[in-house]
Amino acid sequence: MPLTTESISFSYPRGPRVLNAVTCAIEPARVTAIVGPNGAGKSTLIRLLAGLRHTDSGSVRIDDRALSSLRPRDRAQRIAFLEQRPSLAFDFSVLRVVSFGAFTGERDCALISEALARFELEDIRDQPFASLSVGQQQRCAFARAWVQIAGRDNAYLLADEPCSAMDPRHTIQTMKSMRELAAAGLGIGVVIHDLNIACRFADRAIVLNQHGRLAAQGTVEQAMTPEILAQVFEVQIESHQIPGHAPVLVIDDQ
Repeated sequence: MPLTTESISFSYPRGPRVLNAVTCAIEPARVTAIVGPNGAGKSTLIRLLAGLRHTDSGSVRIDDRALSSLRPRDRAQRIAFLEQRPSLAFDFSVLRVVSFGAFTGERDCALISEALARFELEDIRDQPFASLSVGQQQRCAFARAWVQIAGRDNAYLLADEPCSAMDPRHTIQTMKSMRELAAAGLGIGVVIHDLNIACRFADRAIVLNQHGRLAAQGTVEQAMTPEILAQVFEVQIESHQIPGHAPVLVIDDQ
């Protein structure tokens, strides 16, 4: 069953309401992009889905159970979360950070080695995390999350702009890894600013407007039409089809 929100609303202390009665779902075996303008509540939504914040009203549910009813360890075996800008209080090595995704057993030792190779971290495995570029830190954090949930049943990876500081090659590599996890049955929810990356790699989309309301939800083709995106982002957007590729969205600034 999907990871769902049911009419959730959220406000920060002494601040305006960020999300307004949002009902949406992150489905198993699908990559779902969360898109919208700055201040739409995308990062807040992904944190609520991960159980890192509590709603003012409404609920977040997994397997038709309240997410808040899960013990922390049980939740960690079901949901991995990726910060946009990962940080650590102590200067652990890359290897140690990646190993934080492990629980116990030989399975996790093998996954740690595989993750270091998959995310091209073997050559810097002994370097302090703080010495890395932000893009390298994002790759390291994704490797940790990958170890946490790879191969698990009914699990989810939730990510807040995980490629924001990556170069194009590593962005493509990261999004392909997300697609591989989805193909293995995991549900992926990812906040993405690059609309074309969302169109290329996502199966589904959740579109929020500037008032923190759900503007559209469904397949990418249904939810990310030029008409919907133009209304949400308040710019003219055109879609161009390139043979053999996903549609390319072009912003018309005229």
